[in-house]
Amino acid sequence: MVLGMLSGCLLTACSVEDAESYAGEDKFFYDGDQHAVYDGEWTVNRQVVDTARLEVTKVLKVRLPEEYLGASCFENDEALSAGKYKGQPVVIPFRYEGYTDYATFNSISSTEKNYNGTVLFNSVSFTVAVDGVDYRVDLLSDEPGNAVYRNDNGQWTIGFTVKSFLVTNQETHEEQMRTPHTPIALYYNTKNRIR
Repeated sequence: MVLGMLSGCLLTACSVEDAESYAGEDKFFYDGDQHAVYDGEWTVNRQVVDTARLEVTKVLKVRLPEEYLGASCFENDEALSAGKYKGQPVVIPFRYEGYTDYATFNSISSTEKNYNGTVLFNSVSFTVAVDGVDYRVDLLSDEPGNAVYRNDNGQWTIGFTVKSFLVTNQETHEEQMRTPHTPIALYYNTKNRIR
């Protein structure tokens, strides 16, 4: 077994032998009829940067910490930094990858794109409006994100790293790549289930 930490959440990956011992057992938590709602927090470097509500169905639906991300993306752009964030939840499709007795592991579905010879993953985006023009901000990473469901306490952790931002003017389709000073390790942790 390989052990690691994801924002205070124990991760365990199974070896081939472990996976075979679970063959035929249906321990995955998800039931297609399940609908759950949670309150939770977005954190960067273990500091809370925003709170948001997570809705879980066949996808994860949560509002991104747009103001925090926008401050990193637009720090040298007065016009865009003064924009209005839409505050719309993003829909995050996820794919089951495996489980242990303690957790269920899922990968976040991402679009792969080649930018100047580098393959980057685009999992989520948000929109900011400036003078009546919408700008889409895609969060790009070297690897797809993940979502972990803790079987013991029924809580979720979503995590991905933001290496770059791709800002697209929705009228002109002009794109600009922006890179934060350091990659942003962004985590969302649920705190309690509402229903």
